[in-house]
Amino acid sequence: MNNSFSINQETIKEALANLMIPWSPKTRLLDTDLIETIHIDQNKIHIMLKIQNIDPTQAEPFRAKIEQCLSHLQGVEQARVFMNALSLDKKDLTLSKHLVFPPKKSNNSESTVLSLKKKYLDTNKPIETLNTVKCIIAIASGKGGVGKSSTTINLAITLAQKGLKVGIMDADIYGPSVPHMLGLKGKIEVRNHKLIPMIAWGISAISIGMLVPKDQAVVWRGPMVMRAIKQLLSDVEWGKLDILLVDMPPGTGDVQITLSQSIKLDGALIVSTPQDIALLDTKKGIYLFQKTQIPVLGIIENMSYFLCPHCQEKTYIFGKDGAKNEASKLHIPFLGEIPILPAIRSGADEGIPVTAFNPEGPESQAYQSIVSLLYPVIKKIKIKKQ
Repeated sequence: MNNSFSINQETIKEALANLMIPWSPKTRLLDTDLIETIHIDQNKIHIMLKIQNIDPTQAEPFRAKIEQCLSHLQGVEQARVFMNALSLDKKDLTLSKHLVFPPKKSNNSESTVLSLKKKYLDTNKPIETLNTVKCIIAIASGKGGVGKSSTTINLAITLAQKGLKVGIMDADIYGPSVPHMLGLKGKIEVRNHKLIPMIAWGISAISIGMLVPKDQAVVWRGPMVMRAIKQLLSDVEWGKLDILLVDMPPGTGDVQITLSQSIKLDGALIVSTPQDIALLDTKKGIYLFQKTQIPVLGIIENMSYFLCPHCQEKTYIFGKDGAKNEASKLHIPFLGEIPILPAIRSGADEGIPVTAFNPEGPESQAYQSIVSLLYPVIKKIKIKKQ
């Protein structure tokens, strides 16, 4: 390497030239197509691995080893290696015929709705697949378009970076955006009649968007929605999780009531923007959780201000301290502000969340500040359940 410490594709390939794949010891990494993308930003390297049908106990150490090799290169300030884990085992996928999806249609009579609630939403009967989940928190908003899903994903990644095993259930039946924001593609795996969550950025995720065609609108009435929610709760093999974040749809409708009645939520986080119109709907969401005796753990204000990249001056485009003042009136903790920054938007659009791509940046620091307040609460919930 020259004196200017030039980092390029050839430099990276030289560093990885002798690295062998642990699950195929005679195969070099560079002789495979496991490296999906290499991104170089001055002295920072970001690599995406495409891992398919590999045990995480082998894949994770291998990812860490690549990261370590690159970190030792002269002039490298930061080396990050991410895994886009896919599972496309055709033998397992043939089992999908045992799962009915979309759920069977029902007539729309009131008696049918009541019978479905009785059958699928019996709160006295625990859902077996959730027994290994230590903490379940809903992330909700009274209004759409406030950035609830991007907040969910970046909080999940930040929690995972603190060593927690994290899952996301995308409960937004009509507008599932979690798969796109996490960069997840392909068909979902079914094993022993259970859906296996897809994995990206260290997060286990499940979504209606993984089960229906990408461009197909979900045109379901209440009974079918309840059946779909039931499947996402009881037909998923979550495994051992420290925390499951439930990305709720906006509003206070069928899905919110279904989830509130069918599982024991340990708490809820409310995402809002500073405007009065958003805060009006926020209060409705808080009221729903209070009526169903689910503790509201705090309010997060998204799109709080624009942070100038040149002078770092804050401009409060939608008003200042709206959610903070509302939290104070309602005696609910205010967890923090998330600024308007292009990297948050582009990370969601490209399926590379900003907290994974640039965990040291100002965008990620906003989520880290919120997690620092949330982490002790999660810890208390886990201890209480032991």
